[in-house]
Amino acid sequence: MRAREFITEDTMLPPEQADPMNHVFVLPGVQSSDPYQIYRLGVAMARARSDAGTVDPIPFMPEWTPKAAFGEEAVIGGFNATVEPVIDQALKMSGLPAKKVQISTPNSLEPASVLKQSPVKAFAGYPR
Repeated sequence: MRAREFITEDTMLPPEQADPMNHVFVLPGVQSSDPYQIYRLGVAMARARSDAGTVDPIPFMPEWTPKAAFGEEAVIGGFNATVEPVIDQALKMSGLPAKKVQISTPNSLEPASVLKQSPVKAFAGYPR
C-alpha cells in the first residue's frame, strides 16, 4: 500500500501507525517530486526561528527571498571558456530544449573591495 492511499488532508493515521511517530506533518501543495521546492523549504526551515525572532538574530545574514537568485534553473560554472562547447554538446545529446545564457564576465575579476596590495611590508633579508 502506498502512503498516498492512506494519508490525505482530511484523515489521520490509525493509532498503531501514528503513535510511534512524533510531529509528522503532511504539507498539501508542497510537491515532494520537486527537489528545488523541497530544498528551498529546508533552507527556510533552517532559518525560520531566527527570522521569527524566537532566537538571537544571526549577524550578517542576508535578506530572505522566496526564490533563489538563479531560481530553478541549472547553473554551470567552468574554469575557462572550454566549458561552453561542452555545455552545447551535452544539451544537444540530451535533447533538452534549453539555451545557454552567460551571466558572468568571461574573465575572473576581483571585486573593487578586494585589496590588491599586500598589507605585509617588505623587510631586510626578505626578497620581493
